[in-house]
Amino acid sequence: MPVRVEDIAVAVRPVPAAATISGVSTRFLAHPDLFALPIVSDGAALGMVTRRAVLEALATLAGREANGPAHVTRIMVRHPVMCEAGTPVGLVAKLAADQSNAALTDGVIVLNDGRYSGLISPSDLLKAVAQENAARARAMQAAQKKLQKSRNEAGAFEQEKARFLSFVGHEIRTPLTGILGVADLLQDSVHGTEPKRLARTISESGHHLDRLLSDLLDLSRLEAGKLAVNSAPFDLHAFATEARDLWQSRIAGKRLDLRIKVAGDCVARLESDAMRIRQILFNLMSNALKFTERGYIGVELSTFEAAGTLKLRMTVEDTGCGISDADKARLFEAFEQARASTAGTHGGSGLGLSIAKGLARRLGGEIVLADNPEGGSIFTVTLPVRRAGPRLAVTGAPPRPRMKAFELGRILLAEDHAVSALVVTRALSAAGWEVDSVQTAEDAIDRALHQSYQAILTDIHLPGMMGEEVLSAIRGADGPNALVPIIAVTADVSPERRLACEAAGFTTMIEKPIRPRALVASLVDILLADKAAAAEAVQRQLA
Repeated sequence: MPVRVEDIAVAVRPVPAAATISGVSTRFLAHPDLFALPIVSDGAALGMVTRRAVLEALATLAGREANGPAHVTRIMVRHPVMCEAGTPVGLVAKLAADQSNAALTDGVIVLNDGRYSGLISPSDLLKAVAQENAARARAMQAAQKKLQKSRNEAGAFEQEKARFLSFVGHEIRTPLTGILGVADLLQDSVHGTEPKRLARTISESGHHLDRLLSDLLDLSRLEAGKLAVNSAPFDLHAFATEARDLWQSRIAGKRLDLRIKVAGDCVARLESDAMRIRQILFNLMSNALKFTERGYIGVELSTFEAAGTLKLRMTVEDTGCGISDADKARLFEAFEQARASTAGTHGGSGLGLSIAKGLARRLGGEIVLADNPEGGSIFTVTLPVRRAGPRLAVTGAPPRPRMKAFELGRILLAEDHAVSALVVTRALSAAGWEVDSVQTAEDAIDRALHQSYQAILTDIHLPGMMGEEVLSAIRGADGPNALVPIIAVTADVSPERRLACEAAGFTTMIEKPIRPRALVASLVDILLADKAAAAEAVQRQLA
C-alpha cells in the first residue's frame, strides 16, 4: 500500500490570523522542532508561517519594532501545497515539482474534508518517498526469486518468460523515468544538505531498481538463447584505460590498490563484442570490490594462440575474504551468493556472476575460479577473438568546419505518460529550450506540419498510433520539419527495437528511464552532429 499524507502528518496546533509575529516567535522558541505553523480561521487553512520567515522578520532591531506587533499574515506563505487526506505521498512529490518545490522548502498542509488536519515537514516527505522506493526494490527482488522458482518448476517456458520480462521491462522503465527524473530535478533545485541527501537516496534506489531490471532481462535473453552478439574492432589498450578511469573513482572510498595492465606481447587490435566483454569484466570487478576491504584488485589482459585460434584472457584477482570449495560449486547459479548473509551485509541480487558466465558461454568462452595465494580469489575468463586490422588513417579529407554554439530553439515532445512528459519538459526547459508537449500522435503531426521545430521527440507507443507512423507522416509531408532530427523515446531497450528504429529512419533512440542531464547532453550531441552534417553538405556543394 502506498504511504498516504495522513500517515506522516503531524497535528501541529494552528495559530489564528490575528496572532502577532512576536507571539508566533515565542511559540517557535518554545518548540525547537517546529518547522512551520499553520494559520487557520474557522477550521479553514489560510496558509502557513515558517520558522525561517519569522527569524528573518525579527532579525534586526528595526525589524522587531516594525514587524513584532504586526499580524502574522504579513509574512504568511499564501499559497502552500495543500492536499486532502488519502493523497499518496508520491503524488505530492510530483506536485512539488509542478509548484516550484514549495513542498520541499516549506512543507505540506493536510486537509480532511477541506479543514486543517496536520502538517508534513519537507524531510518527512522525502523520507517517505525514499522508503516507498526501497519497498519497490524489495518487491522486485522477491519477484526475482519467484521467477527463478517458476523456471525450476517449468523450464519449458523460457520463451514465454522472455516475452513477459520484455513487457514488464517496458512497463517498469516508464514509471522509473518519474522516480529517477524527478529525483534528479530535485537534487538540482532543493537547498540544504538533508533534502539533497534524501533526493540522492531516491535516485540511488531507483538506479538500483533499473540495474536489477536490466540484469533480469539479460539473464532471460541468455537462457532463451536470444542475446545478440555484435562483433566490431576495438583496441585493448583503450579498453583497459576506460576500465581504469571508471573504476578508479568507484574504488576511491576503500583502502585498495587498483592494478590494471595489458600484457606487453598481446595483440592490441581485436574483433569481438566489446560491450559484452566489458560487461563480463565489470561484473567480476564489482564482485571483487564488494568483498575486498584491503589489499588490491588486479586486472590483466592478454592474448594467446590455442589450436590455431586467437584467444583473449582476462584475469581479475582480489585479496578479499575468499570462497570455500562448497560455495564455488553454486556461485555461478542465478540468485546465489557465497554466504546466506551476503545479501544483508553487502547487498546485490546474486545475478552478476551468473550473467558473466552466461555471456562468456554466449561468446564461446568460459570462466574459471581459483584461490589467490595471497588470499582472496582469481577469476580467469578465456574468450575466442579475431585479429582486427590496423586503424585506417584517412588522408586528403577536407577539414571539418569548426562548429560554433547554436541557438536553442523549440522542441516538440509527443509523450502520453504524464510524469515522463514532466521530466523531459522540465529538463529541456531548464537547459534553455522551449518545449511543446502533446499526448497524442494526431496532435504531434498537426503541430509538426504547422510549426517549425529544432528537434522532435516521440514516444514509440502513443494512443492509437505508433511512433513510426508519426515519423512517416512528418517526413512524407511538405512541412517545415521534414528534415529535422526526429528521435524515438522508448522503454523497450531490446536489440530488436533498436534495429526497428534504425530501419524506420529515426535519427536515434533515447531509452527510458530518462535522466535529465543525460537527455540534455544527448540532444546537444544530436543537434551538433546534424548541424555539422548540414555544413559539410553545403561545403561539398560549393567545392
